[in-house]
Amino acid sequence: MVKALNLALLEEMERDPDVLAIGEDVGVDGGVFRVTEDLHRRFGSRRVIDTPLAEAAIIGSSVGMAIYGLKPVCEIQFSGFAFQCFHQIENHAARYRQRTQGRFHCQMVVRMPYGGGVRALEHHSESEEQFYAHIPGIKMIIPSGPRTARALLTAAIRDPDPVIFFEHKGLYHAAKEEVPDESETMPIGRAQIAQEGRGLTLIAYGAMLRVALEAAETLQLGGQDGTRRRRARSADELWPRGRDRRQHHGRRLPLAGGAHPSRGRLRRAVRGLRAREGLRARRCPRARRRARDPGLLISRTL
Repeated sequence: MVKALNLALLEEMERDPDVLAIGEDVGVDGGVFRVTEDLHRRFGSRRVIDTPLAEAAIIGSSVGMAIYGLKPVCEIQFSGFAFQCFHQIENHAARYRQRTQGRFHCQMVVRMPYGGGVRALEHHSESEEQFYAHIPGIKMIIPSGPRTARALLTAAIRDPDPVIFFEHKGLYHAAKEEVPDESETMPIGRAQIAQEGRGLTLIAYGAMLRVALEAAETLQLGGQDGTRRRRARSADELWPRGRDRRQHHGRRLPLAGGAHPSRGRLRRAVRGLRAREGLRARRCPRARRRARDPGLLISRTL
């Protein structure tokens, strides 16, 4: 995906002399992930601008450039540092069209690597897309692969409104994908059907698209192989109440398939069943519907 993003920047800078890149280490070093590699040599320091470690200055300067008529593509090295420039994005970049009643557009792109799973430190593993997705006046884009990254970055640069462009670090070198020789764009804000099917809909974005496709493939293979499906049993069957419960105290109740779980495992199974049956939250805990909270600093996963 790094090469695809670099290609999109190269093509747009060649096509439009008003497009420029600005950020920390984007010039001589080619960016911390080498997305802007070789652009400084080809376009010079007036169009590929190295800045100090000052996120607010990067975005604030880019807002001024955009109002002047340029089309800056900013890079924040990691999304965890974007709080330093959040007020510039939310208070200014997102509001100029409404503030000036359509007289001025703020045509700019803010690129940010985001996401965990690559063993990075704190401030380098955040997923903060929800902040920007809820700001009126800003468009939020997260590509899921090399081809969508190239097409969506091209569309973002050409869009007249400010665009936040998140790039999952786990996708930078995850997979290769063919891209067309000619430049292409994709519509912003429209979902793409990656695989058609019936009976189940999986919705994902960014790096999770590959996981969703793998899950769909597993389910499809499971159906073809005739995977065994156990009969769902009610909470009353698994954990008797009243007299029956006292009768079974200290014994293990049989489950489908002949397994005999421990009382602890049985309690957890019953609690999950009762939660899914819609009983009151005060009587039993809710079934977990989200991923586990990741640790920080010493997490091997991050």
